[in-house]
Order: sequence, then structure tokens, then C-alpha cells
Amino acid sequence: MPQPDRAPVLDEHAVAFVHGGVAAVVATRDADLRPQITRAWGPHLSADGYELTICVIAPAGSKTRENLNSNGAIAVVCCPPTIARAIQFKGKVVATNEPDADDLVRADEHMRAFGEECARIGLSASEVRQLFRRSELLAVQVDVSDAFEQSPGPTAGRRL
Repeated sequence: MPQPDRAPVLDEHAVAFVHGGVAAVVATRDADLRPQITRAWGPHLSADGYELTICVIAPAGSKTRENLNSNGAIAVVCCPPTIARAIQFKGKVVATNEPDADDLVRADEHMRAFGEECARIGLSASEVRQLFRRSELLAVQVDVSDAFEQSPGPTAGRRL
């Protein structure tokens, strides 16, 4: 939902970047601050960048699912495999659900776009499909509190 009292987090070019063939990696943590990292698929940002929906590999009983449900702290990094550009989001999980049809379509499309990027560096489509574990996906809705430029260089770490 648009946040009328907050300026957009990202411009339209950054939103398009996130919706492209990026690798999406999710980090969660437990109560003792021990991290857990997993892949995610189908990132979808609201136009203002304050709501991110993403399908996280988090099978039932996994540490990631436990972390998402217990404290909701989450960080998501989006970075294509072909260039050194990255954007990181931090926020709070507001909902977790089984992926609906739209979530799965976005995840499938993202996997194909990521596969096209990976092909440019020699990774085969079958290798990419091994990373995509559709049956283990959990749809996660995130209220984005911060976004950061994480590309190497003088702007690394800059709040967007």
C-alpha cells in the first residue's frame, strides 16, 4: 500500500532492476542473532518501494521459516550474476503464506530471467533449475524500512 507520508524508496529504474534477472538472497536471524541465508524468487516491489513480496525457499520445519515467523527481521539482496551491482532491503515480515498463482508465475518468470543472465556466464538452464525449489517456496510480504546501494565503489552502503 502506498505510503503518502514517505517518499519512494527507489526510482523506476531501480524497481525494474529488482524485477529483472537478479539473484535474490534472503537473510533472517534467530533470537540469538544467528543468521540463516537462503535463495528467493519472484521479487515484486510496490511502485513506491515500501512493500516487497518475494517467494523464499523456506520448507516447513526450516530455520528460515522459524525465523520469519518468530521475529520477522529480514534482509534481501538483489544482484545479477553478470555485473557488480546490488541493492539491499531491510524490513519486517508482515505476512507469510503459501504462494498463490500470481506469486508462482512471478517466481517462474524470475527463474527464467535469472537463467538468461546466468547463461551469459556459462551456467546452464538445468543448473539454474536445481536452485529453484518450487515446492519449498513460502510467499513473504515485507514492509521495507531501508534500502541500500550495495554495489562496490564510492556509493556502497548509501541509503536509497
